[in-house]
Amino acid sequence: MTDARPLLLLPPSKGKAAGGDGPVYADVVAREHVLGDARREVLDAVTGDLSGLDDVAVARLAGVGVAKAADARSLLAELPRARTLPAHRRYTGIVHGNAGLAELDPTTLEVDVRIVSAFLGLVALDEPVPDYRVEFGATLPSIGGIGPLWRARLAGHLAHLGEGRRVWDLLPAEHRRVWDRGVRAALDVVEVAFVRPDGRPANAARTKVAKGRFAAAVISRPALQPRTVARGVDLGEGWQVSATGSVVTATYHG
Repeated sequence: MTDARPLLLLPPSKGKAAGGDGPVYADVVAREHVLGDARREVLDAVTGDLSGLDDVAVARLAGVGVAKAADARSLLAELPRARTLPAHRRYTGIVHGNAGLAELDPTTLEVDVRIVSAFLGLVALDEPVPDYRVEFGATLPSIGGIGPLWRARLAGHLAHLGEGRRVWDLLPAEHRRVWDRGVRAALDVVEVAFVRPDGRPANAARTKVAKGRFAAAVISRPALQPRTVARGVDLGEGWQVSATGSVVTATYHG
């Protein structure tokens, strides 16, 4: 049966809660899951290739400066043994905080919120997630580019998830590359852009706050329509929201 709830796609965050009280990730990834094979493939590539990567490559993989490569290497090496937390508690970024994800009960939501992840692909809020640092733009010797891998592995899953319902896409350009173009074109996708009056991207910090507030509005108002966002979404002082067809534009005038 097709899920009638709207689907909300959010980016991950570099900031994550440390530790965890859930099962270790090796046990989680061994469970049956539609993305299980792909997740095992990425886990095996990260941990298996790690010893052959120099500090520059590790830093690029983890999205940190070279000075923090040793810490990143230790974190990545421990992934199979890392304790997990539900996704809505693991991600602690500005977007997620302003969306109020940590305070939500995922089992009661009328919106299907998924986080796009370079390590896990696509994550539901109640799924167990380890503390990790993996970037979409990174490559690994055994699997190549992580972004292209997930685009291929997620095409069918996104097509199934998005069938028959609205998809709110709040992903930045880096994570939007996970879409297969044909799949995206076949679905009812609403793209949300955060810009300045001249059309260039708005300040990153302001955008993250506004994106979190937009997500909170969608979560609290599952029936929200693109044509009603101008009066249904308050992103804070300086922001103006408008919609043209399937594109919603939030413009910062501060």
